[in-house]
Amino acid sequence: MKNLSVSLIGCGRIGFLLEEDPLRKKPCTHFGGALKAGITITSACDRSLERLEQFSKRANIPKKHCYLDHRELLNIEKPQLVIIATNTDSHGEIAVDAINSGAKVVVLEKPIAHSLEAAQRIIDAAAKNKAALIVNHERRFDARYKKVKEMIEKSEIGEIRTVNARILTGGYKGKSSILEGGGPLLHDGTHIADILRFFFGEIKLSRGKFERFSKNYGFEDFSVAWLTTENGIEIFLESGGKRRFFLFEIEIWGTDGKILIGNGYNKLYKSEPSRLYTGFRDLVEQPFPHYKENNCFHELYKNAKKLLKDSQSPNPSSAIDGYRALEIIHSIYLSSHKNESISLPLKSKSVNLKKIFNLKD
Repeated sequence: MKNLSVSLIGCGRIGFLLEEDPLRKKPCTHFGGALKAGITITSACDRSLERLEQFSKRANIPKKHCYLDHRELLNIEKPQLVIIATNTDSHGEIAVDAINSGAKVVVLEKPIAHSLEAAQRIIDAAAKNKAALIVNHERRFDARYKKVKEMIEKSEIGEIRTVNARILTGGYKGKSSILEGGGPLLHDGTHIADILRFFFGEIKLSRGKFERFSKNYGFEDFSVAWLTTENGIEIFLESGGKRRFFLFEIEIWGTDGKILIGNGYNKLYKSEPSRLYTGFRDLVEQPFPHYKENNCFHELYKNAKKLLKDSQSPNPSSAIDGYRALEIIHSIYLSSHKNESISLPLKSKSVNLKKIFNLKD
């Protein structure tokens, strides 16, 4: 990767600051993942001069390659790889600008954008310019989640019947700007929407409900949904909830067992003759199948290197994948608003967030 121009736009938490968290497995940021994969960031941009200076010192980037405006950076540096680690409200604009400036590969923080229309503009720009875009739904690169997908495909617990998925967090803390695109279901739930599709395929039907705890407008604090896949798997999804903890968990129920996977744990249960009741069977925990541990940020940037060399290389987390995750989330919002089931795929202009959430701006 010699003489490669690489730009980081957004020098906040997921950009590089979380590398200072003593509890997280490293690397845990875009900066750390790129460095581990042998990619040197050569220029940076952030709206905060203080954060920009902090990152430039950490990454040893001369001040002349640091910018407060992403357009200026793109015009001068002409990066081949652009990493966008900004807030959701700027994803669409910066991604399209980066692609149009000639970037061969763009790594974009989740969610892909605030709206399906903005996401489609990114997809169209990438197709027109023959650029590759990786959305940071990092669990697609995680060996544990890839092992679970393999177990599902090999019918390790029989035929999948139902799924319980939970992303439990605090309530919504933003300003309900339309450019944010949603509350907890979008901000953290985009990961669970994406991995559900990764495991079980396309969603064909969505029935959802969202609630606010202390207001009658703006994005949700809590939501529940019932999703049906094209293969007939029923998925029950819960997000937000004003909890005083963070939980990411998927419980997969098959005809012959159960898989449980969450942040930091994975378990397997299989059907065996009951030790309590004659003629019955119980679920008994089994050793989880072996997998080779990896680091998802490292894997993401190893994949970015392959795409830089060959744009036709496999992309486990493409712009289309990012679009579909956003589509699932917005179908839940639309279902709650209309109080009816919603069929997918959606028309990109069918989701009016301002109307759904009674937004004032």
